[in-house]
Amino acid sequence: MRKYLGYRSLRARVAKLFLLLYMLIVFDMKFFFRLSVIIAAAVVLFSCTGRQQHSPVPAELRGTWSGEIEGLGLAFVMHLGDSCKLDSPDQGVYGLDASFQQLKDGSIKVDFKDIKGNFKGSLQGDSLIGSFSQLVIKKRLALARGYLERKRPQNPEPPFPYDTEEFLFQHNGITLGGTLASPHNCRPEHTNAVVLVSGSGQQDRDETLMDHRPFAVISDALARVGIASLRYDDRGCGSSGGKFEEATTFDFADDARAALSCLRERGFKKVGLIGHSEGGTIAFILGADETDCPDFIVSLAGMADRGDSTLFRQLSRQIEIQGAPKKLSAFAAKLAVKKMLKQKSVWMECFVNLDPAPYVANIKCPCLAMNGEKDTQVIPEYNLSKVAKLCPSADCRLYPELNHLFQHCGTGMSDEYARIEETFAPEALAELAEWIRLQ
Repeated sequence: MRKYLGYRSLRARVAKLFLLLYMLIVFDMKFFFRLSVIIAAAVVLFSCTGRQQHSPVPAELRGTWSGEIEGLGLAFVMHLGDSCKLDSPDQGVYGLDASFQQLKDGSIKVDFKDIKGNFKGSLQGDSLIGSFSQLVIKKRLALARGYLERKRPQNPEPPFPYDTEEFLFQHNGITLGGTLASPHNCRPEHTNAVVLVSGSGQQDRDETLMDHRPFAVISDALARVGIASLRYDDRGCGSSGGKFEEATTFDFADDARAALSCLRERGFKKVGLIGHSEGGTIAFILGADETDCPDFIVSLAGMADRGDSTLFRQLSRQIEIQGAPKKLSAFAAKLAVKKMLKQKSVWMECFVNLDPAPYVANIKCPCLAMNGEKDTQVIPEYNLSKVAKLCPSADCRLYPELNHLFQHCGTGMSDEYARIEETFAPEALAELAEWIRLQ
C-alpha cells in the first residue's frame, strides 16, 4: 500500500518479482504479455548512478520530447542534448541518465541502463515515432516536442474564493509544512476543520499523482462550503523535514495527531480527519484514541484488513483481472508476497503486521467510510464490509464504477489513473463535503 498498493509502494521490489511471476504462467503466452503490463505499471524508475556515454545529438533532435507509453498510460519525457535524461513524472522520478546513439539507418536508440530499457525510433515529420522496450515489454511510443499536457479540469486554479496560508507545525523535533485553506473572514469557533492525511509512499500536500492533485481538489471543495482544511507534506518532502524512510504508519499517525492539535489550538469548532488509503487506516487508529480522538473521521479507501492480507488480495485481484484463472492468481500472489517480505524495511515490517480491526471496533467518534466498487488496491468486500461489521455506527458508502482514487473507471487497475481526466468523482466529493458540514 506504499503510495498505493501495487504501484509506487513496491518500488524496486516489484521489479525483482518480474521473472518469478512470468515463470508461473509461461505456458500461456497471451496472458504472459498482459501480465507484463501490470508489472511494468508497478515498477518505479529508480535513480541511477554514474554518467553514460553517448554520441552527439543532432541539432534537429535536441530538446524535450514527451508522450505516453501505449497500453501503460505512463508519461515518458526524454531530454536530448549534451547530456540526455529521462523523466517518469507519473512515478515522480526525474533526471535518469540516458545514452544516445545514431544508428546507420538514420534511426536513433536511447538506452536507459538503470531500468534495463531503451527507446528506438526515427524522426517522422515533427514527431519521434518508435517503441519503448523494458525487459520483455515492447510498446509503441510516439513523442512530440515539448512537455506532455494532460487535462485535469478539477485542479483548482487561482483566484480562490477562500483564504490560503502556509502552515508550519512541530512534532518530535520535526517541522512539517502545509497549506491551511479556510473560508473568507473565517471565525474558527463557528467553523469545522479537517486534517488531510495521504496514502502510503512519500507524498506532497496535494497527494500529487500523475498530474492529479486530489487533496487540493478536496480542500477546494470543502472551503467553498465553509469548511477549513490543513494538508501537509510528508516527512522529507516539500516544506517538511524528517526522514521518511525511517517512519512507520504509527509515526505518520503521530504526525496527523500533531496537526489536529494545531487546528484545535486555533480554536476551530470541530476538528476531524480525512485519510486516503494508508491515511484512511490512520483515521481508524486515531478514531479509537482514548485521550485525543478527532471530533469525526473520514476514511477514503482505508485498509481495515490486515496488511499482509491486503497485499495478497491486491496482487491476486490484479493478476486475475488480467485474465489468469483464480487459483493461479492466488498462487502467484502468494509467492510474490513471500518474496516481497524478504525485502526488509521498517515501514513494511510494520505494515504487514498491522491489523486495523481492533481500532475500527473501538472508534469513538462519527465515522464516514467510503470505497470505490472497482478499487483493486483496498478491495471493498474485505475492507468496507469489515468496517460495517466492526463499527455498526459507521456510515459506510460504496460507490459504483469508482477506483482507489475515486475516479470513474473501466477496470480499476492503476494503469488507467493517468488516462482518466477526472481527479475525484463529483458525487463522492459532494457527499463527503455535506457529511462533514453536518457534523
